[in-house]
Amino acid sequence: MSADSGVRSTNRDQAEKLPWLSLAASIMAISVAGAGFGHSLPLFSFLLESYGASDVTIGLNTAFAAISALICAPYYPKVIAKIGLKAFIIACLIIMVVPYMLVFWAGDRIIWWYPLRFIFSVGGAGLFAASEIWVNGIAPDRLRGKIIGVYATCLALGFALGPLLLNITGYEGFLPFLAGALVFSSAAIPLFFVRAPVVADEDSGSIFTMLARDPVLFTASAMFAAVEGAMLIFLPVLAMEIGHGVGVGAQSLTVYGLGILAAQLPIGQLADQFPPRKVVTWCAVLGASFALFVPVVQQDVIALYAVLFVWGGMVGGLYTAGLVVIGNTFKGTALAAANTAFVFAYAGGAVLGPLFAGAIRQLFGPQGLAFGIAIALGAYALAAWRSAATTSDG
Repeated sequence: MSADSGVRSTNRDQAEKLPWLSLAASIMAISVAGAGFGHSLPLFSFLLESYGASDVTIGLNTAFAAISALICAPYYPKVIAKIGLKAFIIACLIIMVVPYMLVFWAGDRIIWWYPLRFIFSVGGAGLFAASEIWVNGIAPDRLRGKIIGVYATCLALGFALGPLLLNITGYEGFLPFLAGALVFSSAAIPLFFVRAPVVADEDSGSIFTMLARDPVLFTASAMFAAVEGAMLIFLPVLAMEIGHGVGVGAQSLTVYGLGILAAQLPIGQLADQFPPRKVVTWCAVLGASFALFVPVVQQDVIALYAVLFVWGGMVGGLYTAGLVVIGNTFKGTALAAANTAFVFAYAGGAVLGPLFAGAIRQLFGPQGLAFGIAIALGAYALAAWRSAATTSDG
């Protein structure tokens, strides 16, 4: 047998030993749950508006999702270690479905929406943390970027498909809630056919220890969430302010989301071929650069769409490449705390991003948002570049 054939045989044996079924089941579960999130968020916003809630009330009610993650995420690793990943994910789905159905009962009694959405989001944040621990825990370093890229792509596709379900069920009555609950519940089905990786009950440090250990890495998640939140709220508004109308505003969000969807697998593959911290840095550099292009091309709809497509991909790449660094850097019990810290940082960015975006628009007008995001991403790119130059773990 030649040396080359021996290497090929070894690589094939390693590939066959990978728990592909377990990976597929966990990715399928989070993708289905993503469709449920994509279904529930516009449903909640529509119903609140139909009940006469103000924009401030809708925004505050939505912010409870991120706040719940900030409060509860520090406890997830210990619970996962006690009951196991599979049981934790199923528990999270139950925690989500029950208050989700009770929102229908709450109706126009908006005061009840706050605790219900808080509980719903406790489960949602736990679902994301556990699924990323699962995928990162069994992905080998040599394929981690590709696997994380597939994970992020499937999740984004689930989010994109979720609103389409509302075209079938409509926004009124019990049917959309029943459909959403069935979608969330079905996410548990693939998990019953596989074994989850074991998370040992050992003290590997709190998520705050992780955040302090590598703040630049975890800020990648916060930056992605902050920009994403600002775009979801203010991009349609900007399109109308510059005279493009409601249709272009909605399509702008779609194009931005498609950019995130399309870029994740290529960025994951780049993170396998190059140091992933450098991939994070270049995503921030290109994200800052394309933010500056928005005011330049905004009057030309086609050019605006092209810029938003690439911009979305680069901003989304911060999260994907950051997850690869997490998996390459933290092993064993530390991985659970690190992945949960990544979700915690995302929640912080989701709370602060829209607030800062609104303040920047208030101070500097509609064009101020793009410049503000460019400055923030540029500053982060500088910090990420310095971190990549001084860190040897990828």
